[in-house]
Amino acid sequence: MNIVVFVFLCFILKVESKVLGYDPKKETCGVFGNFHISYCEIRYDLVSAWRKNSIWWTPEQTLNMTLAELKEPCDNSFVCKENSGCFQDFVNFQYLDECIDDMFELGPMELCEQKLREVMKKKPDEVADCVKKHFENKDPEKFDCVSIKEKGECFLPDVEKHCDKSFLKVYKEHQDLRLFNRACDGRLRYKDWDYKGSQDVAIQSVPGGIKVADPKRNSTGELNSSESSYFSFVLLGFIFNWLFYH
Repeated sequence: MNIVVFVFLCFILKVESKVLGYDPKKETCGVFGNFHISYCEIRYDLVSAWRKNSIWWTPEQTLNMTLAELKEPCDNSFVCKENSGCFQDFVNFQYLDECIDDMFELGPMELCEQKLREVMKKKPDEVADCVKKHFENKDPEKFDCVSIKEKGECFLPDVEKHCDKSFLKVYKEHQDLRLFNRACDGRLRYKDWDYKGSQDVAIQSVPGGIKVADPKRNSTGELNSSESSYFSFVLLGFIFNWLFYH
């Protein structure tokens, strides 16, 4: 009966995609490719969600982690979907970036921000204004290349000055990886991207050659809004399986 539940979950995931009006899979993806992607989502994305929840509760566990250790669940999901031959490359890289950034923000960056907040209370002049603005929630999280670059550069001096010395390397590696995965600086060119202007049009008049805008940059935004719903369906499927077939 396990296969019945698996098929049921795959069907729900496909329906969820249609409801959103956006499918991260290639149009040429066949039946086996669809099952492969569903397998990746059920096996690896659940592990990532579990790890994020664990880090959210106890960020201290990430204190001595390298970036490679922190992002391992995200990498596993990325590789699995890439091996399916069906997942769109630019979407897969954006998912990878979001997954790694969640692990980073919930874990070691949260510990660093706690220290920065303590410094702000005692010596507010020692923290950059842009960091204060971020903490005041006047600067919401954004995923475009310029925002990623500006936030990284904003926090860097205070991270170097006030946070754990071992964290600085992780911080720099994470920032560099974000710009790479988002194809912000020309090092990465997505396999399935429309190169007729969209990939390179915005590398102009910005220090460091960072893109100003991209037509597909926020293509996963609407899809991400249903992440909690998606995981709820998957968890319900496992509960259903446990209750009726054990």
